[in-house]
Amino acid sequence: MAAPGYFPLLVEGSWGPDPPKSLITKLQLYFQSQKRSGGGECEVRQEPGSPARFLVLFHPLDVRQNVLERENHELALPGKGTFKLTVKLPPAPNEVHDASKEKIPAKESKAKEHAREPGKVSIEMTGLHEAVLL
Repeated sequence: MAAPGYFPLLVEGSWGPDPPKSLITKLQLYFQSQKRSGGGECEVRQEPGSPARFLVLFHPLDVRQNVLERENHELALPGKGTFKLTVKLPPAPNEVHDASKEKIPAKESKAKEHAREPGKVSIEMTGLHEAVLL
């Protein structure tokens, strides 16, 4: 998806089920403009499975908050008209996308424990052998 630490907003508009091809670029320019939208650094992606909805990924969090606090968002497309935009938090449980928190299968430890005598544990680690008293 995006780099770690991005904060998403869901954007919908009155453009119908088949949005203009230039819409992603226009949304990107609109939401990057602090003057027009209250936004800043962001990336726009079409929501998977829903061609009429877009995710705008903001960084940092306060930029997204500024956009949410604006009451009206409108985007003018030459030859297509002016679209009223609806911005809201996505319904996802994990609000921050952080690739570093994705589950990565753990590798098996190379340490092996063997009981040699009662009260002693032997630990072997890649050729290292040491007895530990309990």
